[in-house]
Amino acid sequence: MTLRLQLVLTIMLLFLLMFAGVSVISVNNTRHYLVEQMASHAQDAATSLGLSLSPHMKRNDLPTMTSMVDAIFDRGYYREIDVKSIHGEAMIQRVLPVKVEGVPAWFVELVPLDTPQGQAIIMSGWRQAAVVLVRSHPGYAYQQLWRNSVDQLTWFSVLAVCTLILGFLVLHFILRSLREVEKQANAISSREYLIQEKLPWTRDLRQVVEVMNKMAVKVRQMFQEQESLAEMLRAESLIDPVTGIGNRRYFDTRMENLVRSHEEFYSGALFLVAIEGFRDYNGKTGFESGDALLRMIAEGLKAIAQDMRGSILARFSGANFVLLSPNMAPDETGAVAEQMTGLLRNAFPESVSSGIGHVGIALFEKGMSSSELLSEADMALRAAQGQGPLGWHRLEGKIERTGDAPGAGYWRSLLKTVIDEESIVLHFQPVVSIGGDDTLHHEVLLRIRRGGELLNAGIFMPMAESMGYSSRFDRLVVKKALSMLGDNETRKFAVNLSVQSLVEHDFMGWLEDELQLLGNRSGCLRFELPEYDVVRHLDAVNAFIGRFGRFGCGFGVDHCGRGFASFGYLGFLKLDYLKIDGSYIRGIGSERGNQFLVQAIARIAHEVDIKVIAEAVETVEERDTLTRLYVDGYKGYLVGKPDELPPG
Repeated sequence: MTLRLQLVLTIMLLFLLMFAGVSVISVNNTRHYLVEQMASHAQDAATSLGLSLSPHMKRNDLPTMTSMVDAIFDRGYYREIDVKSIHGEAMIQRVLPVKVEGVPAWFVELVPLDTPQGQAIIMSGWRQAAVVLVRSHPGYAYQQLWRNSVDQLTWFSVLAVCTLILGFLVLHFILRSLREVEKQANAISSREYLIQEKLPWTRDLRQVVEVMNKMAVKVRQMFQEQESLAEMLRAESLIDPVTGIGNRRYFDTRMENLVRSHEEFYSGALFLVAIEGFRDYNGKTGFESGDALLRMIAEGLKAIAQDMRGSILARFSGANFVLLSPNMAPDETGAVAEQMTGLLRNAFPESVSSGIGHVGIALFEKGMSSSELLSEADMALRAAQGQGPLGWHRLEGKIERTGDAPGAGYWRSLLKTVIDEESIVLHFQPVVSIGGDDTLHHEVLLRIRRGGELLNAGIFMPMAESMGYSSRFDRLVVKKALSMLGDNETRKFAVNLSVQSLVEHDFMGWLEDELQLLGNRSGCLRFELPEYDVVRHLDAVNAFIGRFGRFGCGFGVDHCGRGFASFGYLGFLKLDYLKIDGSYIRGIGSERGNQFLVQAIARIAHEVDIKVIAEAVETVEERDTLTRLYVDGYKGYLVGKPDELPPG
């Protein structure tokens, strides 16, 4: 019940109590007045009649006396007129039954009226001969009392209605500030921090609004402080202080996680960029010039890598940089290497030799370890150094040597066939709560068949995205997931979407129609996007959440923390959960820096009611460590590998 309705009902109750009290007092006062009037009326009639009958009593003229009594009684104002001898013998008696017209019987019973008796002596000369007794009829008094009560109720009702209307309007105006406070509170719970600029004139309400404004500012400040703390911890442990890009620790953890993540990383290229003679350059130009040179090269490499989805750029050591680009085809590496050598050529002043840097390239193949990939990149760098100034060399991988790499035409034909035949395969990996191991949802993972093997999405989706097929695959995944959702209320699926789907009008319309048909079961569906895409398309993601949030769907961010994006989007988007990238989770039991960072992310997320899920949990030690860091759930091989949907 709203406060306004409570106040209105309270006013109505007070009016009723006041009306009841006033009515009781008014009716009693009127009743006493009418009783006194009837007593006076009866006594006056008795006195007058006694004086009138006395001369006839002396002559013992009973007929005349009877006529005089009848003349007064027939007027109808009297209930009873009784003439008795002085000895109590009845001489004349007239009685009129009490009949009240125009007054409800319940009112007559509820408000009894006494009819006082008037009395006078009839004289016969100097002797008392008889007594006349008169009672007034109460009918007219009841009619008067009833009219007064009805008039009072009418005026009171009119006054009550006018007062309620006026009170409702006044309350509507006064409580407008409370409605704004309600909006403000809802906005804070929805991660928005509204400030009411216009303060109400009512002192109590103004104090409430001022407190709410302070709270909104404080909550926003707390969130920003948590966000700054997390970014500071990440910067101290993972960012090179000179160049502002990742450091060796950042690169090692990220690459190790990618190498072990078969769902995401199937092929790619590693570029090792080395600047020779940098120590001599520092000695000649000074350390400030050397740092400026490193920053210039780092910015140039960032520009080269900005369009490489999921790439990892870091300062490897001293004057060496490393760039890992997942899913890059071997024939694309040459153009990138030329860009890098061109960057090195333009970075140095003319007074310095142009043959100061080289690039080595290694190709990643399934089954390689991170140390093997780095070793091959180092071998390629040595070969590049033997080619002369600003040389680059690519160490041929096994696929290139055997010529087994399928071309773009092959992939286009295969992917189009899969889409036309809708021959996708879905695997599912459980995500469980970290305390009770309750299943939060199953993440849906896409597979396609090639011959007798199943290819995971990390192998073919980069090619599908480059060909514009990603939204069509998203549609197939959602369609099949919905069919497998069925009527089982315990099943909840999380589907990964591509940015292309979010900006494609046909896909959005189709998805909305499907969710409308699904009805209440749409609340069992979650949608995920990688952080890389979320921070680059905030408006599109926010519009998507706003459009489909009304169906009860959940929304999450995948691979949180993989890049160096600000965590500010957590306060902007209405997310249900985020998944911390596995590079922070693997071996977290012995990584104090990662522990601090994960805990900071968890605090930021919990401030805005976002659950935190850890990826790539493979050991009990990792799970137990995450429990102490306030993580809500986890997934990984410790829970189960991706597989067909289990029964139930």
